[in-house]
Amino acid sequence: LASCAAALTTTWTGPASASVTFDWVTVGNPGNAPDAETAFGAVAQPFRISKTEVTNSQYAVYLNRIDPLGTNPLGTYRVGMGDADLGGIDQVPGNPAGQRYVVKTERGNAPVNYMTWVNAARFVNWLHNGQGAGGTESGVYAISDGVSEARSANANFFLPSENEWYKAAYHDPSAGTAGVYFTYATGANSPPPSDQPGDDPAAANYFNNDGDPGNGVNDGFAVTGSTTNPTSQGIYPLTDSGVYHQAASPYGALDMHGNVWEWTEGLVGSFNRNARGGSYFSSEFVTRNTFRLTGANSDGMVGFRVAGVVGALILGDYNASGQVEQGDLDIVLQNWGTGTFTGDEAALIGGGPFDGTVDQNELDGVLQNWGSTAAPTFAGTKLPEPSSLAPLALALFHRRARGCTPSPYTA
Repeated sequence: LASCAAALTTTWTGPASASVTFDWVTVGNPGNAPDAETAFGAVAQPFRISKTEVTNSQYAVYLNRIDPLGTNPLGTYRVGMGDADLGGIDQVPGNPAGQRYVVKTERGNAPVNYMTWVNAARFVNWLHNGQGAGGTESGVYAISDGVSEARSANANFFLPSENEWYKAAYHDPSAGTAGVYFTYATGANSPPPSDQPGDDPAAANYFNNDGDPGNGVNDGFAVTGSTTNPTSQGIYPLTDSGVYHQAASPYGALDMHGNVWEWTEGLVGSFNRNARGGSYFSSEFVTRNTFRLTGANSDGMVGFRVAGVVGALILGDYNASGQVEQGDLDIVLQNWGTGTFTGDEAALIGGGPFDGTVDQNELDGVLQNWGSTAAPTFAGTKLPEPSSLAPLALALFHRRARGCTPSPYTA
């Protein structure tokens, strides 16, 4: 069985088949009251938000899928992303098509930065449209001028509204729908320490100087414990998404305090979107009522996270895109014989609990509902479209060559 799994996975590899997946946290207590002090935080419906910020690795997958030749027609790759001090993704024109955006060494799990609001919205459109060759200019937001775009009513993924972001960061779930909010996005009313994650996973990546060099914390920038800007010392200032795993927001999201600013749908005036949460460069005053970034900022301190709907998803929709398509087949083939499905994906597999292995049951879920956008159901066997059937048939051929049990989907 082990050799069969190996045969399958080795026939379906490479960056062109990668899919972007997320760990999610659910933000419940719909209909909650706003923060009386700021008027933010009221959200009528439950929603989910990515546990961490979008990473360089995830964004590089996206770039290679939408722009395999690396011509960058939409400006989705910004020059700063290749910056030695602050960037996380290089552009390598000489690489094969589909591999021309390359994550910098040891920066794959750090948040992507140099992010404009429009490019964050394009990424969300791509998720909503099924990834792969999915479009970037419409689906959730009809890309225009960066301020007139509005979320579509049927959006599966989206940038959080300012109220959604604020609630996920500060609202106290134990208060139910009451308007009770923490001061900091770490479920506390006192500031988190500024310290390296290896020293204190309950700290955060921001600037805090308490003037006491002998206590080992709050000595300036988190990654260096110094008041000197890390980049001036040739030190990368961002930390991997989620490493401060004991500093979660009340609903369980990580890094909502510091690291990089995160775009929201919020508008300030008529010309500016806003971001929340502060960055590695922000001071100890990153609280719920004092910090909003406005304007067209898109420098090395600005990134984003995504949000999405909560509800019954589609059987076989393992990347939760809202449709059973190429990305779901990718996930099954890439993880064949392993037990890597977790969270929302586990609830979808076989219409019930995950049995611990990605196997025929998961493949059935994709094949029987290919192209479906309806409620979870077994609609009868549906083979993938021709472009997907070829690599699948090749994978199954290798299974048979290794003496594996033939699949019923080998017509």
